[in-house]
Amino acid sequence: MTFLEECIEYSGPVWSRFTHHPWINAMFAGELSEERFKYWLIQDLPYLGEHIALVAAPKVPPNNPWVSLQKEYERRSTGSRVELRVLNEMKDTEFAKTRWAARPQREAIINFWLRTVYEGTFGDICSAFYVCYSFPRTFGERLKREKTTGLSELQMEWVEQWVDPFYEELRSAAEAGLNEYGSNATDYERSKMLWIFLRATQHQIGTFDAAWDLSDPWPGEGEEIGALAGMPNATEKPHLST
Repeated sequence: MTFLEECIEYSGPVWSRFTHHPWINAMFAGELSEERFKYWLIQDLPYLGEHIALVAAPKVPPNNPWVSLQKEYERRSTGSRVELRVLNEMKDTEFAKTRWAARPQREAIINFWLRTVYEGTFGDICSAFYVCYSFPRTFGERLKREKTTGLSELQMEWVEQWVDPFYEELRSAAEAGLNEYGSNATDYERSKMLWIFLRATQHQIGTFDAAWDLSDPWPGEGEEIGALAGMPNATEKPHLST
């Protein structure tokens, strides 16, 4: 058993809750509303805009292609991603592209990743990021397997990107780092990596929960309107078009 397999086994029903989340299942059933779809995409961009994973470069072993792949990921993230076009519908777009527009569930996973990058080993980092980088399997392989139809043009364009071999390379680099460090770690380090993997999966579930519920308010906010949080100097709060 590889260490990745141990991590998934350790996560138990939590991993299944992620891979078969109602948001994901609805997408592959052709029943995911554009409002729920856009909510998740808009909240996904604050992480991409910060390029957190590149900060991990000094901890990456020379045999792992993580750094070169992250540079390519950065280029793609700031170019033509579907999320950027969705954000063009929002007011005060430049603020919307920062992590400071994130709601609580997205803010939590951003800070979890950032803390792991600064405090952890490369194995810890791979444990934290793997669930995010597993989308070529969660979405790409499922799309090929189920040959899903009935998605909106925007949804299909987003899910098809996970079939791109580049994203599988990124996933494989995270898997390789996770397995390498897991197989050579002390019992304490392995336990820590297992826990980080579990918590990362739970954080990812939280982002899909928020999009499914169309609600992730900050304490004291009152009525939540739209996917972005606390846009300054906006006379009207943004809304999602369906």
